Amino acid sequence: MNVKDFKVKSSRWLIVAMAGTRILTLNVAAEDTSEAIQELKRQIQALTEKVNDLEFQQMNAAYQQQQKAGTDAQKAAEEQKAQKATPFITAGADGFSLQSADTNFTLNLHGYGQVDSRYYASAAPAKDTFTIRRLRAIASGTVYHDFDYYLQTEFGSGFTSTTTNNSFLQDAYLNVHYFPEFQVQAGKMKPPLSLEWVPSDQYLWFVERGFPSELVPNRDVGAIVHGDLFSGALSYYAGAFNGVPDGGSGDAEVVGNEKDVVSRIFALPFKNTDIVPLQKFGIGLGSSYGLQPGQATPSFATVARQTFFSYSNNVSEAGQHLRLDPQAYYYWGPLGLYGEYVVSDEKFKVADKNPAEANFHNTAWDIVGSCFLTGEDNNFAVLPDVRAPLRFNGSGWGAFQLAARFGQISLDPDAFPLYAVKGSAQGATSWSIALNWYLNRNVKCIFEYSNTTFDGGSKTPGSVTCQTEQALLGRLQFGF
Repeated sequence: MNVKDFKVKSSRWLIVAMAGTRILTLNVAAEDTSEAIQELKRQIQALTEKVNDLEFQQMNAAYQQQQKAGTDAQKAAEEQKAQKATPFITAGADGFSLQSADTNFTLNLHGYGQVDSRYYASAAPAKDTFTIRRLRAIASGTVYHDFDYYLQTEFGSGFTSTTTNNSFLQDAYLNVHYFPEFQVQAGKMKPPLSLEWVPSDQYLWFVERGFPSELVPNRDVGAIVHGDLFSGALSYYAGAFNGVPDGGSGDAEVVGNEKDVVSRIFALPFKNTDIVPLQKFGIGLGSSYGLQPGQATPSFATVARQTFFSYSNNVSEAGQHLRLDPQAYYYWGPLGLYGEYVVSDEKFKVADKNPAEANFHNTAWDIVGSCFLTGEDNNFAVLPDVRAPLRFNGSGWGAFQLAARFGQISLDPDAFPLYAVKGSAQGATSWSIALNWYLNRNVKCIFEYSNTTFDGGSKTPGSVTCQTEQALLGRLQFGF
């Protein structure tokens, strides 16, 4: 009960009490005159007026309070409406973002650069060098809510303009995602085949990808359907592309009408269960098949970017090309592990030789693991959430990740000596260790040691394959 209600009720009881008291007094004294009764009536009337006045004040206060509440609600509604009508512009560790008031149109601006160093502890044809390995500008976003776009260009050193613009334009595609279970994507993109090609280059644990990436396409132009089923526990991809050589990238079909059919399926069987240690276990299979007569042949390099195998100039791809890529990964807390095995089975032909055609069976595999020494969660294709970013006052030193990799590539022995350049190795085995230092979400350093041995190849002093390749690799990466 508030004060005003108490006053009103108290006044009413006071009137009754006073009236009763007066009546009793008059009865006891036996002096009830007309004048006394009139005086009593006047007192009762005065008290009644006070009670009415208090009731009026109470009603008026309640009315004023209701009016104020209504005004405040109206102001809040108007402010919310004005806020919805205002576009959003944000800037932060993940880049710059513009968004329309109705959220149907967005534009995200990103970019990153990688300054690399390469030092060869063993004698090598390649020179010790600093280089801008990658320098990329990225624009992505959404139009009309259901249409995603992604554009990425490359300005790093070593890239030159071609008639098909293969190097400068990395990605340019549109994805329609009205149904998460059934999406359509078209343009230049990474064909959905390899596990190691899925992460962006800025998420790599090492300076370069491993040997399996040498036997799968880098980027190609085509169209796919894809989707996520069972709350993300199963993902599928299927589509058609122009077709590129192993490790290649292309913007247009230039040698024929044939196309590659590419597919990939990947499952997280424990994603939606209560078995926490297995929720980030995934397993999948990628494949591609196509006819590629007349295309240029690939060459293969070490993780320190030295070429150890090339096909002869008079050799070209002759037809059917099949790739299979079983793959898996596992993440739990600070630990991460992934691996894949790639088979590339392809027909080649050599001009003016007998036999003129041969089918080669090339394979590559690797196993890669890492652990955050500072306890951050390890995830696939995601930068870590650095717990204590570097502060020069000593309050934080960033995140440290230790990574190791072991892998091998084997080339069909039938390619020698007729199809391969003289001095090419039949295979290579490599192991690497790396320390990644994430100063924060935007700055990262990689310190890597790589050791590669060769199966066969030239033993001429100064050649790539004449001795074990030992390389110290470094990277300073910045992004937004």
